[in-house]
Amino acid sequence: MFFLFWGFLVWLGATAIFRFLGQFFFTPDNTFFLVAAYVIVVPLILVITLPLYRYKKLNAFNQLKAAVFIALPGMVFDVIVLIYFAEFFVNLDPGMDQFFASWLLLAYSVILLTGLISNGKQRS
Repeated sequence: MFFLFWGFLVWLGATAIFRFLGQFFFTPDNTFFLVAAYVIVVPLILVITLPLYRYKKLNAFNQLKAAVFIALPGMVFDVIVLIYFAEFFVNLDPGMDQFFASWLLLAYSVILLTGLISNGKQRS
């Protein structure tokens, strides 16, 4: 349950950031910030997952489960958010929905991949 709750908090925080500040990241006029959003997500995900796995002393199998549980709430809630993109993100150009969706796919893929990063413990 801890990792599901953590995943929900991560989703809520990210959604709030893009709801109120998304116009600085996802704008068709500024390619630099758009590319930066894609690049920054990788180390950001690593920072919010890998130290947590170590802190919780997870073996490889439980680390993989934790990664799935972290990604799951956001993936489920973002199904609705993306359907109503223009209503959720009034500060973003509606045409940026495809970039935002691809960014989400990248973020969730990285979260899931963190579950496969070896921490040196045996699967059990």
